Amino acid sequence: MAETDTPKPSFSSGRRWAIALNTILAIGAALALVVIAIYLAGGYFKRYQWSRDAAFELSPQTLRVLESLTNDVDVTLFFQPNGDNQEIYQLSKSLLAEYQNANPHRIHVKVLDYTRQVGPAKELLMKYNLTEQVGKDFVLFEANKHSKIVYAKELADYDFSDLISGRSKYVRRSAFRGEMYFTGDIYAVSNPQALKAYFLYGDGEKNPGSATEKEKLEPDAYSKFATILKQEINCDWDRLILQGTNGIPTDCQLLIIAAGAHETRFSPAEVDQIATYLKQGGRLLALLTVESGLEPLLAQWGVIVQSDRVIDTNADYTVDRYTFRTAQWVPHPIINPLASEKLSVLMVWPRPLTRVEQRNKIPGAPEVSLLALTSRDGVDTNNQAGVYGLLACVEQGVIQGVTSPRNGGTRIIVAGDADFLDDRVIDYMAGNHYFASRALNWLLERPPILLNGLGPQPIKEYSFSLTASETRMVQWLFLAGMPGAVLALGGLVWLRRRK
Repeated sequence: MAETDTPKPSFSSGRRWAIALNTILAIGAALALVVIAIYLAGGYFKRYQWSRDAAFELSPQTLRVLESLTNDVDVTLFFQPNGDNQEIYQLSKSLLAEYQNANPHRIHVKVLDYTRQVGPAKELLMKYNLTEQVGKDFVLFEANKHSKIVYAKELADYDFSDLISGRSKYVRRSAFRGEMYFTGDIYAVSNPQALKAYFLYGDGEKNPGSATEKEKLEPDAYSKFATILKQEINCDWDRLILQGTNGIPTDCQLLIIAAGAHETRFSPAEVDQIATYLKQGGRLLALLTVESGLEPLLAQWGVIVQSDRVIDTNADYTVDRYTFRTAQWVPHPIINPLASEKLSVLMVWPRPLTRVEQRNKIPGAPEVSLLALTSRDGVDTNNQAGVYGLLACVEQGVIQGVTSPRNGGTRIIVAGDADFLDDRVIDYMAGNHYFASRALNWLLERPPILLNGLGPQPIKEYSFSLTASETRMVQWLFLAGMPGAVLALGGLVWLRRRK
């Protein structure tokens, strides 16, 4: 009987240990790669916008502001999340999440629900002397002991058309201004600048109110415009009575003259002071519904404010008998963002503007631009039809050899209408508010990064309109059609299995 050969093992014990060690090392290497990838992703990551809805896609201007930050910015959403401003809260929270993702090392966002976190809410209100703001939703920005607040009511544009026409009992939010405010406020608290503007007062000009005291104002006051100046532009302001021995202060970086429907007439001495201020590189916003005595001075700077009035009879731009929307924009850093957003400005029976034509342009002469025009159906009070200028700007750089107490050159914005920026009209259309903010930015020569491309984002709404028969069809589909289809499918399966 032959002996049975004993089978030899496939691998020696040494080789088995080598394979086990190799497997352990491979797993360890894979885990190390995963850890390295996670570590690198935490500090160096790239996010992509896959959605077609760009409501939360940050503009290049905002990204440049965020990249330039050298200090931490704390952002607090002081909201009742399920309150009346729930939609604004959700939009603000989502947008600020994009800010934090763009620069997580500098932007720190937190939510403070004042209905649940009562203690911390009271501490924050006391810290910033906001005890009167209990129950008001806002976003707070803090950096370098500087703070800015934007309230929920300021973060939306409203569409009153459905309410006025009777189609709805509610006012619809039509656009979200979050990026406009948030980027400007982050820049303001991170790069504080000492800006000061003065409203000329005492000769019948529009009343901006008081910078320190509350007072009852007329409906055509300029308090909302003054709020834009303070909260959006981060510029302090005061009233200035330019009479007697009073002169234009040396810290005046912007002079605002809003000559409304009241009698406004400046004395030769006042005009001389304004002329000197402009020659020294001053900045002027001249809104002249009525003749004021400044017209000859503005003509010297290249803008003629005519004495008659103009309307636009084109039905596409007419709002009522004396009010109409701007029909044409002219490219300019102030206007480009409005044009890109297809926004127009509502004008209230303005005086038309023209430029002083110069055949032989002198080097260093003021550059004059008409910013907005009527359509071809513009008609003045003399029944003369044509295209009329509505807004104009003047810019002159620093003249060599001329000593000026102010930095930069002269900048002027002129309108033959002071009513389009008063409290009754400025928020009636988004374009008026937006133009005011862009114009102030340009006059005060804030960085161009804040001038271009930051406009309100439309709030998209989707609705289904069904007739009575279509509603009944949908009801039968859900009540009978879908359950019936499930039962029929189950019956077919049962019959198949029986066979």
